[in-house]
Amino acid sequence: MHLFNTSGRGSSRPIGPVRTTLGVVVALLLAVLAAGCGSSNSSGGTSGDTGSSKTFTFTDDRGKTVTLDTSKVRIVAQEDAAQALMHFGIKPVGIFGGAPMSKNAVLKGLDLSGIESLGEAWGEIKMEKLAALHPDVIVSTIYTGDGALFPGGVYGFGTEKQQNDAAEIAPIIAIKATQPSSTVISRFGDLAKALGADIDKGEYATQRADFDKAVTDLKAAAAKSKASVLAVTPANDADYIAVPDAFADTQDLVNWGVNMMKPTGKLVSSYYESLSWENAAKYQPDILLVDVRGYTLGEAQLESQYPTWNDIKAVKNGNLGEWTRISLNYPDYTTRIKQLTGLLQKASSS
Repeated sequence: MHLFNTSGRGSSRPIGPVRTTLGVVVALLLAVLAAGCGSSNSSGGTSGDTGSSKTFTFTDDRGKTVTLDTSKVRIVAQEDAAQALMHFGIKPVGIFGGAPMSKNAVLKGLDLSGIESLGEAWGEIKMEKLAALHPDVIVSTIYTGDGALFPGGVYGFGTEKQQNDAAEIAPIIAIKATQPSSTVISRFGDLAKALGADIDKGEYATQRADFDKAVTDLKAAAAKSKASVLAVTPANDADYIAVPDAFADTQDLVNWGVNMMKPTGKLVSSYYESLSWENAAKYQPDILLVDVRGYTLGEAQLESQYPTWNDIKAVKNGNLGEWTRISLNYPDYTTRIKQLTGLLQKASSS
């Protein structure tokens, strides 16, 4: 996301009546100079200003096209979208999410200076502060199926009215979060490029190359290993067993040849089967991918409070990997892919 100043939002002042030929020449020269200055400023940067005099146009994953006749695109983003764009050098003017920005695990390690917090609990958005920031666009993700809170619901909005009110302030851009994570990251890359970021050079190109190599290595390890892999979200009320086809990360893993286990019991949603903790050892995978988002249970708590957790083969053998359901940037995703590659190699050699 980018910080953008509040001026220059695409409006232009009409040149007043010109009474002399000299006046016409001067006016034309000034117009040419102004155009030349605008077109020369083409860097992306992290200031929130795309720095381009070109019209911004982007079609989101709902098929909705946003076109802005402005060189100063001010962005407000839901925390997931903020993380994705900030890893491409795009900084928002405001973020809304599920936790205070300074304690938000999704935003860990990112430069949050100068960014306004517009909501620190899920579904909370301070509309007056949002309007005061004068955003040009609002960026978030969208979940299909029963992942949407209401028809057409964009993630982070608690009610349809709240979403409609926000859309009155600025158009909403939504990236589909129920497609493979590799595609999600690429789509945020497309948006970053439309906003003026050069993601094909320097550190961004290196990150993509590292990711591509990690995927190649994972595919090779998966081809040699018969190890079964299960993804779970452990919570106080139950252990939730993930449906691989429903989540962005696990879709990638299936496509890359990883032997992902599917829940065979009754589903509580299109995303999960729910197991009481008494039955948490129903599945016995070789490798367990554990949801590590901020509000899920940690390994120490699981081992001490839920004895059946320790009855799972993967837990006994220490074959645990991290899972976030959807990866939003190449560096973090690459780290988790490498971790799983190591676990597959370990399992196949044991």
